[in-house]
Amino acid sequence: MKPSLAVLFCLAAPLMAEDRPTFYPFDITLGGTKADMKAGNELFAEVSKPVTDDAVLALEKQVPMLIVNAFPCKEDGTVEDTQAAAIIFANNVKEVKLDATMDKKKLKPGTYLANVVAENQTSRIVFTVAAPDEKPKIDFSKVLGFLKKKAGGE
Repeated sequence: MKPSLAVLFCLAAPLMAEDRPTFYPFDITLGGTKADMKAGNELFAEVSKPVTDDAVLALEKQVPMLIVNAFPCKEDGTVEDTQAAAIIFANNVKEVKLDATMDKKKLKPGTYLANVVAENQTSRIVFTVAAPDEKPKIDFSKVLGFLKKKAGGE
């Protein structure tokens, strides 16, 4: 009887673990603002405030390798195919600045869809880099609509 209880506990323990969204398995803070999954959006977490081009992207703990791919996109979520993705690699870090790209170029003002890879998991976030002299509009509903259509969800 005791062995069967142990097996039952082992099978039930993962069910009691906190469920994380598929596309946001670990938390990210960018420019001091934690990215959040909004209701009805299972595709990415949103950074609700605009950030600077040298904002700090922070994780909850240090990781052996951090990879960030930030894709410039239009307001509707279409990736800008005329602009290269910004790529950041860092070893043994908890945080990295957005201007630490491999090509040493700063991110231009605009909206970005980023895949943040750490410990064999990928969190997807959307954020806006603000121009120094303007207040950008933050509305990622068009990005969500585009990605849902592309995935066949609508």
